Amino acid sequence: MAGWLLSHWGGEDEAERRAITLMAIAPDADGIFVLGPAAWREWHRTFSHNIFWAALIPLAALLFLKKGRRLALLPFLYISIASHYLLDVFVTGWWGLAPLWPLSRWEFLMSDYIPEDVMKYYIQIGLFIALLIPTFYFIRTRGRSPLEVFGRRVDRFFLRFIALPWREYCTVCGGRAFYRCDECGATLCGRHRSFIGFLKISCKDRHGEKSQRSGES
Repeated sequence: MAGWLLSHWGGEDEAERRAITLMAIAPDADGIFVLGPAAWREWHRTFSHNIFWAALIPLAALLFLKKGRRLALLPFLYISIASHYLLDVFVTGWWGLAPLWPLSRWEFLMSDYIPEDVMKYYIQIGLFIALLIPTFYFIRTRGRSPLEVFGRRVDRFFLRFIALPWREYCTVCGGRAFYRCDECGATLCGRHRSFIGFLKISCKDRHGEKSQRSGES
């Protein structure tokens, strides 16, 4: 959430917001691309949790951004990736961070300075609330969520699913609506919707034949 929130100050469009948000996720590459719990324990917080990765990845990201915007975006990319390490230190500080890996296996432990229970029950909860409040504010005012990093369709589907049941009803049966037809805009419950593509919704009754033809094509 921290990277996504930061992207609203640094990013002018969806691509720039995505780049800034991904920078805050990038350090977890050493936890995502390893297989098995043993390998995860061995490699997480190693090759992408150090100063070398933090220095190079934002520079690499510039290659995918507009030339005229690269210099303006670079500080936000660095702040975003730094926010990940900072949160790691204070939220899970009993798990060491090796900033000089692979040159050194020395680990910094915030738990040497702050009790583990304080981090678990006070800092974790406090930071979560501090990030959650502005996140909901931007969801409400900007009509987008952190899931926009995965694409507009994913973001739209998520926002409709969590928002519609509070205020809309199925136009077919009157039950709570969790979906909106992408063809006619009708609000639908789970029984009266069908998928006609990746997270694309259609009315079962109104567009059934049309939806089936679209799916076959």
